[in-house]
Amino acid sequence: MGWLYAEGENESEGGNHEGWVVAVLSDGTDGEKDTFDDAEETWARRVQWAWSYKYDGKEGRRKAQGLRVVCYCGWRGARRPVDFADPDACDVQLRQEWERHCEISMSRMLTQRLQRLTSDLAVAFDELTGTCNKDGEPARPLLAAYAATSLLMDVEAWQRDAVRAARKGGFSWDEISGPLMMSKQSAHEKFAKHMEADAEETP
Repeated sequence: MGWLYAEGENESEGGNHEGWVVAVLSDGTDGEKDTFDDAEETWARRVQWAWSYKYDGKEGRRKAQGLRVVCYCGWRGARRPVDFADPDACDVQLRQEWERHCEISMSRMLTQRLQRLTSDLAVAFDELTGTCNKDGEPARPLLAAYAATSLLMDVEAWQRDAVRAARKGGFSWDEISGPLMMSKQSAHEKFAKHMEADAEETP
């Protein structure tokens, strides 16, 4: 098993995000996927990935010229330098790259928890507007209007917080604009001013 992203409540549909490190060999091909078949030896050597000795160029073994992180969904990361002296550092860098891929690819996929929450909200508003209220319960359209207005105010604040967190996390405006379902220019025009205000308030 490789890396799994967002398990439990946040698990992606179909579980199609699983990351692996592969060695890029001298002829430009990728080495075999590390399936932890060498788990005992990996543990004994205190290393995370078997590539660090499978493709180290010693005792007749082929030597990796680089590393790449790949995902079960078909995504392939860029070729990265290999450091046999510090495989854990390679592991950290590649995992960060793969997690960024997962975050971007899953940015328009509601988690199971969010799906339940939005479904509950829809039912509540249907009852308040009389679209689907229970027997004997009156419709309350004015309350529905107030609740919707309050939610709109909250949602705008949540949206700003989300964009702020994404920018702090190193995501570009181009990457952020996709989940916002607007152009890169529109996203920048709408939210950049809040980022600038934050910078001015920071001592």
